[in-house]
Amino acid sequence: MTDSHDPPPNAPNAPNAPNAPDATPGGWREIYHGGSPEAEEAHFRDLADVVVGLQRANKRKSGSQVSRRTFHAKIVVGVDNAELAFRTDLPADLAAGDFTAGARLPAVVRLSNASGTVRPDSSPDLRGAALKLTLPGGDEHDLLMTSYPVSHARDATQFVEIARIGAGPKLLVLPRMLARLGPAETARVLRNLKQANRPSPGLALESYWSRGAVLWGAAGPVRFRLSPLDAPVPATTSPPDPSDGLQTEFAARLSDASVRFALHVQKYVDERLTPIEDGAVEWKESDSPWLAVATLTIPAQNTLDAKGRATRDHVDTLAFNPWHSPAEFRPLGNLNRARRTVYTASAREWNAR
Repeated sequence: MTDSHDPPPNAPNAPNAPNAPDATPGGWREIYHGGSPEAEEAHFRDLADVVVGLQRANKRKSGSQVSRRTFHAKIVVGVDNAELAFRTDLPADLAAGDFTAGARLPAVVRLSNASGTVRPDSSPDLRGAALKLTLPGGDEHDLLMTSYPVSHARDATQFVEIARIGAGPKLLVLPRMLARLGPAETARVLRNLKQANRPSPGLALESYWSRGAVLWGAAGPVRFRLSPLDAPVPATTSPPDPSDGLQTEFAARLSDASVRFALHVQKYVDERLTPIEDGAVEWKESDSPWLAVATLTIPAQNTLDAKGRATRDHVDTLAFNPWHSPAEFRPLGNLNRARRTVYTASAREWNAR
């Protein structure tokens, strides 16, 4: 569960939607917590109450007068003139909806630090990338990613429990995690968090993964990833201000040239190698190769002048949600289904600022 939040569009006709039967085209299926969509939804509402409580606690802790996103509170880069261009030779089996060969879609881009409080850019953290695409008919399609291939949590219940433990006294984090998760899971979670939360050399140098699966039309479930194109080299000078170093480093790159990322997808293979419900399992490239589908281009511009800062501030008011998507791109799996309920509740808190 990453980035910001907004009530999702309803897609009652989508296959395997939470109010639809457990159909299994292509050999995949979703498994509902509690055995039914209704039981799972009730559980997600309970989790949403916990997340809103954490959101309020972050507000008190920061001393802020306004509520912020529960996670990814600090925007680092915000631009509204990017473009996602699909390959002119896009394979037919990877074309779906408006994602077709040669399609060029306007994109808003928000790059962020993952913490729920605003901290210096030099802090070890996970980083996020959120795209808001404008489709030809005027609808929006959001793609959300973070800078580590998998979630530290297997499902939404574990995610919220770890967040709740982490928000408590630091001396009690380890004993509480051991008591709730057991030694093996605690070791796995702590290892993941240590690897994922690190200083960043620059947001143009990061790769960003969806972590969870989404439908991709007739291709079925996929995971997707943004990765740097043309292998940009690290900046040669140190940013003058560690509190906003990632912002100034990215701005320096963008003042000279565009920044480009490649968008790749991985196809579902089977439940053992590419599980839908377990967000902590990596889909390995050796089992499902990454397939290039499009290029994201952020054009050269000044992001630190008055216009650039105004654009960033506007982008920061937008809600990004994986459920802002056409039915053929519906998010899949427990963590993604939880986002639909949790983000709606969190959005009400955030918009109440």
